[in-house]
Amino acid sequence: MKPQLFALIDINNCYVSCERVFNPRLNGQPVVVLSNNDGCVVSRSNEAKALNIGMAIPWYEVEQQALARGVKVFSSNYPLYADMSRRFFSILEQHFHPDDLEPYSIDECFIQLSSYAEFFDIEHYCRELIRLIEQWLGLPCCIGIGTTKTQAKLANYFAKKRTGFNSLCYLPNLDLCSYESLLLDTPASEVWGIGRKISKQLQDYEIYSCYDLTFANEHHLAKQFSVLIARTIRELKGQSCIALDDPAIPAKRILSSRSFASALTEKSIIKQAVIFHVNRAHKRLVKQQQLCACVHVSLYIKIPNPPYKKSISYALGLEYASDDLLALNCAVLKQIDVLFKENQKYIKVEVMFSALHIKQHYMHDLWQPVAMIQQRDDLMKTLVQMQQRYGPDCIQVGYHSANPAWQMKQQHRSPRYTTCWQEMLTIDDSALTVTQNK
Repeated sequence: MKPQLFALIDINNCYVSCERVFNPRLNGQPVVVLSNNDGCVVSRSNEAKALNIGMAIPWYEVEQQALARGVKVFSSNYPLYADMSRRFFSILEQHFHPDDLEPYSIDECFIQLSSYAEFFDIEHYCRELIRLIEQWLGLPCCIGIGTTKTQAKLANYFAKKRTGFNSLCYLPNLDLCSYESLLLDTPASEVWGIGRKISKQLQDYEIYSCYDLTFANEHHLAKQFSVLIARTIRELKGQSCIALDDPAIPAKRILSSRSFASALTEKSIIKQAVIFHVNRAHKRLVKQQQLCACVHVSLYIKIPNPPYKKSISYALGLEYASDDLLALNCAVLKQIDVLFKENQKYIKVEVMFSALHIKQHYMHDLWQPVAMIQQRDDLMKTLVQMQQRYGPDCIQVGYHSANPAWQMKQQHRSPRYTTCWQEMLTIDDSALTVTQNK
């Protein structure tokens, strides 16, 4: 039986790379992208990493020093990053069967390569894929290939950190001495599923490097930690224990949440935020062809002492499972009326759909208003068709403010080049320069 073959492809410094596609002046400069409300650093260019700007470090701690050293800073531009991610996965689907792909994050994807190895030179095929993604999207990528998903993840780390691999590390093609040298030079914390906390605990067992972990006693560590670490060790040795997840399996819950730019005290403004999150969650519900039977709403209150916030929640079961946006909005607004208290400062809202059912298989009982359900279903189909044809902002359900007070703080956001007509790049015929259409 031939061994399995897995790859992990991801976009290098994804958010920064997306910004550079539409602003080439950023190439070669230190660039950072911040999290929600411009809180922490979530993406760094290699030049910013060289300045010792840490990942997830609060921006206010390094802002003055970073700006003095010429660092360019951007707020998270989620519409842009999501659209570039969609294009990235579209290219992958042109080269691999959807069943052989497992999206791992917005910029990462596992690929089952076993069947392709029978017909293609895998290394050449993957290098061509890297070239096409950079040519078509302008996004630099790295690929790691191994006989297990854990090896593929580790190989991707080598492809990024070792310039000699030229963006692709094919572990099965390495000689044993080279592979052992890489394992010896790599801390155990870089192994998928280990992390810094567990790696510190492993040091009590004289396990410091990936090499130490690979040849550790998996049965003894399983007793001290869990069976998951034993599975990781087997994966490092080349025994595939983790199969690709089926992307067609729908989620069991759908969650949408976000912190406010500043604490809110007005119920009407909080309701605007809740409606926004219901709309976001509803889009995922429709995409997954599911119905929701229970809606949860949580409001987070600012408190003076650690952990500086506490949540109050309320769950409401619907009369029948539905994807009716009007009914979902109505249920959520009722919960806000119950949860909201005067003279409280609210800093975050969270909306979650649970008790989800596959729409195609769901059977309504005799006591449910089937005619009204069908009428609302037709209305939702019309709504989705209009948004697909004219854009997501062409029609709104619920009160919508053009500049709502509950939006995130994004003082450094770049234009939404690919999703907003007013912010597209245009060509100035007279100067032949790219300018932003204000």
